[in-house]
Amino acid sequence: MASWDRDTPWRQGNVVPHDVAVTLELLPQDALDSAVAIVISHDCDLAQPPNTEPHVEMIVGRMVKSVDGNFTYAKNARRLHLTLSGGTSSLSLDLLATGKILFEKVRLADYEPLGAVRLTPSEGVILQRWLAARYRRSAFPDEFDSRLEKTGVHERISKTLKAYGDMIAAVYFDVDQGRDVRKSGPDDVYTLGINLLYSTETDPEKAELAANTAKIAIEKVFQDRCFTKASKTWHDIELVWCEAISDQAMTVQQAELLKRWSADHISLRADPTKSMLNDG
Repeated sequence: MASWDRDTPWRQGNVVPHDVAVTLELLPQDALDSAVAIVISHDCDLAQPPNTEPHVEMIVGRMVKSVDGNFTYAKNARRLHLTLSGGTSSLSLDLLATGKILFEKVRLADYEPLGAVRLTPSEGVILQRWLAARYRRSAFPDEFDSRLEKTGVHERISKTLKAYGDMIAAVYFDVDQGRDVRKSGPDDVYTLGINLLYSTETDPEKAELAANTAKIAIEKVFQDRCFTKASKTWHDIELVWCEAISDQAMTVQQAELLKRWSADHISLRADPTKSMLNDG
């Protein structure tokens, strides 16, 4: 058996070759053909000797023919659809946060990662942030989340944004200007501002159009679900503003003051991923 040292070829995001994964019994028996194991341990931990870091952390997902916009670019902390496009072959995967496993590092030492499939640098950042989001993500008041659900706003916003998952980089919420105020009934409304952050990296004009189309649709959602036309009053949640903004125009201050919302609460899409996006 080979020894494990700092020169190991294994890196975060590497795919375990299918035959190796089968030999090492990494894959579930009921999904052998479609299951894929990916290394998610950090490179620094992989470089450590087994007596310091005895295990390699992996995540076992499954291959998909096409990705679902609700799960791309870390918009859902529990599920990620990720395309590995940095090698000679491309592979799209469905990953669940509960699919993580620990594997003895020494048992992997005799093998090398799949060379034809690898992550691009930006895909690697998305994977890292998705993994981190499991433990560090925005939290909104329970009552606010409840109102999003009961009014049907959550579901309709998610459907609106699904089609633009590769163009809208993130959605930021400003709830009650950051104040934590207890509400008492639907007439005691939350005020909400929304920034739809769109990517300028690939096709800025198309992304801006998509964000503005989503803006109009979201405004209509709130008008339909949270505004009473007869009395011209808001209930549950008042949408004060909704704006499309480019990833080049958003300031660090805005990113720090606002909270990122996703369909599980949306996306980290930016290629390359912008460090200005608030992970919290």
